[in-house]
Amino acid sequence: MNETRYREVEQRLWTSLGIEPSEREVDLGRLGTTVRVLELGDGPVILFVHGGSASAANWAPMVAQLDGFRCVLLDRPGCGLSDPLDIDLTDPARFNEVADVLVADVLDGLDLPSVHVVATSLGGLYALRGAAAHPDRIQRLVEFGYVPGAPLDKLPISMRVATLPGLGRLMKSIPPTRGAVRAILRQLGMGDALKDGRISAEMVDWFHGLLRYTPTMRNDKVPRALIQKTGNGAGALPASLLAGVGGPVRFVWGEDDAMGGADVARPFVALLPDAELELWPGVGHAPWMEYPERAAAEVADFLGR
Repeated sequence: MNETRYREVEQRLWTSLGIEPSEREVDLGRLGTTVRVLELGDGPVILFVHGGSASAANWAPMVAQLDGFRCVLLDRPGCGLSDPLDIDLTDPARFNEVADVLVADVLDGLDLPSVHVVATSLGGLYALRGAAAHPDRIQRLVEFGYVPGAPLDKLPISMRVATLPGLGRLMKSIPPTRGAVRAILRQLGMGDALKDGRISAEMVDWFHGLLRYTPTMRNDKVPRALIQKTGNGAGALPASLLAGVGGPVRFVWGEDDAMGGADVARPFVALLPDAELELWPGVGHAPWMEYPERAAAEVADFLGR
């Protein structure tokens, strides 16, 4: 961990967007750890839950465009500058137990009875399980991109390698280069956004700094079935659980999502009783990074109803 270097690249990202979040630590009573949250804005509260091997600043381009809300950006346990969990998250049962309580635990630490939630990818799995387990805590939910636990159409090469015993551990021990970071983003369907500058140099530098200067990749563990095409992670989000997510949910899904596009999205979203799907042609796994202003408008429209 090199906290100073990480804070430098994170600060450059926020400065490039002209915003300055406040920061505080939150104790998670049930999970027994402490997490960092960043906050900015005023209004109804939105809790943002990032995806795998990411952190709170992942949402920076979109929240810079989002007015009228108090945005609470979470570094999930073990990610960014949050403390890790003393729990084996590679065990499916333990992972599901953590996913069920994470959002509620964060809200308890913030002394908030209920909030809107915006989540993506692995964070979206946490949000959906949290909404099913604690329906009174999540008002409305926006999900960006493929959610682990949905049928897996394909798998980027970096994730396929990460599932191989020994080689995955070796990958996580080697400091990534900026070129490797750009390659990961291209594998996730964001090559055009990199090429035309919609994903900024500061965003790439932040992602590189996160993976190089924090133990996020080593800490952010999941059951292997979630990142293997043959496993499909069905035990994490079974149809019976999704049927219990009673609150309104909007999915914003890129048709070029590396894990699966429209053919995966439509049947998965149909399993929820009150969900709508917005498909974005030519967009990859992180729609809010490619089109932050459009994504902010989607969030404001849905949460402002």
